[in-house]
Amino acid sequence: MTAFYLKLLVTPMLMLFISLAAKRWGTQIGGLLSGLPITSALVMLFLSLEQGAVFASMAVPGALAGLVAIQATYLFYFLISQRTSAFIGCVAALAFYGAIAFVMSRLEGIALSIIATLLLIALIIIVTSRQIPGSAAEYVPVPRWVIPMRMLTATLLLLAITASAKWLGPVVSGLLAPVPVIAWPLAVFAHVQGGRHELGAIVRGNAIGAIGVVAFYLAVKISILQWGASLSITTAVVLAVVATFVLARMLAIR
Repeated sequence: MTAFYLKLLVTPMLMLFISLAAKRWGTQIGGLLSGLPITSALVMLFLSLEQGAVFASMAVPGALAGLVAIQATYLFYFLISQRTSAFIGCVAALAFYGAIAFVMSRLEGIALSIIATLLLIALIIIVTSRQIPGSAAEYVPVPRWVIPMRMLTATLLLLAITASAKWLGPVVSGLLAPVPVIAWPLAVFAHVQGGRHELGAIVRGNAIGAIGVVAFYLAVKISILQWGASLSITTAVVLAVVATFVLARMLAIR
């Protein structure tokens, strides 16, 4: 029951913080923050608390495979958004995610997932970088209902993923663990409110943050059985933040 209340408290507060950060410092910073392993850390923490450290460790290969599907879906959504509405794009992107996640679940191998993720990150950065310089979007006021709706959507997604873990098992739970319950609603709302420029900024920032997610899962896999969930996940988050902001600095994110 304590874990349930933590989910209800932590997830919406994180979404609120990231939404306000995006409003204050720009959508790309919001994308970068949402790309950090916030969701991943929460899901892995709750999986380890509710199902045990062994279960969480077994979920890591699936989580890395799921990360491939996540980045592929971001790229797909960004590309088709040129020709479709946000609603049609969301439906198509979710179907695409399901297909890629299914394929990746059949292809075992942490190394394969990492290589595929890194290639997709590079491609996303290249594709989205073409539109960012010199194409600033006009400021679009954000309605008051948008941030509460983001908070609600993110919380419901996290509750659904963690509540179904025992029934789904560690492999499928792992595939769902990296689902960006904060970044996906942020990206869709940014697209609806600010257009493809804002969407591209979120997608680019999230792709950069995915470097930290890779580091996070590798650190958890190596340490969770020896160190325990709390120390392992905390250390992995610190490593992820460092890796993400080093890359962001190299790419001159501001």
